[in-house]
Amino acid sequence: MKIWIIFKKELKDILRDRRTIMMMIVFPLLLAPALITVVSKVQMMQMKKAQEKKLKLHFIGKEYAPNLYQDFVSSERIIMIPYLQKDSIQHYIQDEFIDAVIEVSSHYNLALGQNKKASIKVYFKGSDSMGITKKRVEQIIKERERFIINERMARLHLDIDIVDAFEIDRVDISSSQEKIGKAAGGFLPYIFIIFGFMGAMYPGLDLGAGEKERGTLETILSSPASRFDIVMGKFLVVLSAAIATSFIAIGGLYLAVQQFPDIPVEILQVIQDVLSLKVFLMIMGLVIPASAFFSAIILSLSIYAKSFKEAQSIVAPLNIIIIFPAIIGTLPGIELNHTTALIPVLNVSLAAKDLVAGIIDPILMAEVYGSLFFLAGLSIWFCVKWFNREETIFRN
Repeated sequence: MKIWIIFKKELKDILRDRRTIMMMIVFPLLLAPALITVVSKVQMMQMKKAQEKKLKLHFIGKEYAPNLYQDFVSSERIIMIPYLQKDSIQHYIQDEFIDAVIEVSSHYNLALGQNKKASIKVYFKGSDSMGITKKRVEQIIKERERFIINERMARLHLDIDIVDAFEIDRVDISSSQEKIGKAAGGFLPYIFIIFGFMGAMYPGLDLGAGEKERGTLETILSSPASRFDIVMGKFLVVLSAAIATSFIAIGGLYLAVQQFPDIPVEILQVIQDVLSLKVFLMIMGLVIPASAFFSAIILSLSIYAKSFKEAQSIVAPLNIIIIFPAIIGTLPGIELNHTTALIPVLNVSLAAKDLVAGIIDPILMAEVYGSLFFLAGLSIWFCVKWFNREETIFRN
């Protein structure tokens, strides 16, 4: 077949390009492990640093609540700052001179003596220290509150359980795969959408605009192959690159997760179950039409462009455009239904998340496949039609 001959010829040319090899194999294989390792290490370091940090606190009204004040003073990882101007405490916190300020009302003892709630105000900067400052301050306050409640119950000869009207036994019927799939499944679409697009971009730009610049497009046009054969041969090369890049990236992610030492064994087991052969093949069914959609669009724009540089400037904004539907798919409340199953990229994101969670609806999955294959076919038809126009091919 002429399509197969053109495919082999273009594939050999693409594989000779070191930049393409870097983007198809080396970059996706190394980037996923690097991202997981770096992000996890930085997050753990920041969390540990925030937990071990000595908080600098200021206490307003210690004469009204000496016991609570002593609780803070007794803590090993708290430094009390004695003198501050009350009207400037927000500036002190904003400038990170101190971490938090506790202000006790002058009616503190009166309220507690009447078995009422005493007023305590905590000033802090919630954007700092991953919320650890607020948690550590409130933990000490909660411990003092529990002590006061126990005293009240003893004084009134009441059981402490009287303050709890219900004993709620929460039974989560979600499987481990479903919980982890819903939490982490949203990241898989990013992997094969972004890398699939990147994998298609460089070969697609080279096989269209690149050949225009090199002057080799006229040579292949003079061959016995039809315009359709030429487009399909080029398209299959771009599609192969997109699919290969997506699965190399997913493979890199899988290997990175397995090699990461801080992941509990039970989570690793669930991940292995999630990425089973069945789920892998179903995800492949999503990757192929989505990659075909990207490949046809990129090849069309590349053929239209006058030069490789112009093609890059046309295709580059698509990197941002395709991210928005994928981001929407991770938002709470956005689920795969008969409407979202028809929206490109968004349907891939939602379907992949349900696939990983193991709760995919076969009917909705069929709608996703149908819409993706339809758009892919439409894109290929458009690409062939554009390639048949002389004013497009010889636009430069």
